[in-house]
Amino acid sequence: MACMGGSAPLVAECASTTCTFHGYRMGVIEQGADRRLVRVIAGYCREECQPGEEPATCTAGKVFMDLEPCGLWPFRTGRNPYISAEQREKLRRHAQEQYQLAGGGARFRPRTIETPAP
Repeated sequence: MACMGGSAPLVAECASTTCTFHGYRMGVIEQGADRRLVRVIAGYCREECQPGEEPATCTAGKVFMDLEPCGLWPFRTGRNPYISAEQREKLRRHAQEQYQLAGGGARFRPRTIETPAP
């Protein structure tokens, strides 16, 4: 992220808990933060960055005058562009198989804001 001017010590000391990305600032997803980061980014783009605009039409992914491209831009639609559709389907099938092998138990479901930690 480009917050705090890219200064790691300042990012670590950040007290802005209302920031959408506060729980992800140290490169590790903190307890209680949603594990679906790509969806969090898409929600941020849709609701906070440009409310009322469609994220797919965003042009912040290019250098404009003296502004650097937005680091979130590739993920603005809620999909990781670096994972192909075939790989995504393979990962989805694998997750379903693991869930079925576990007897459909909750211990293999990803923890999100809605599900409390064990």
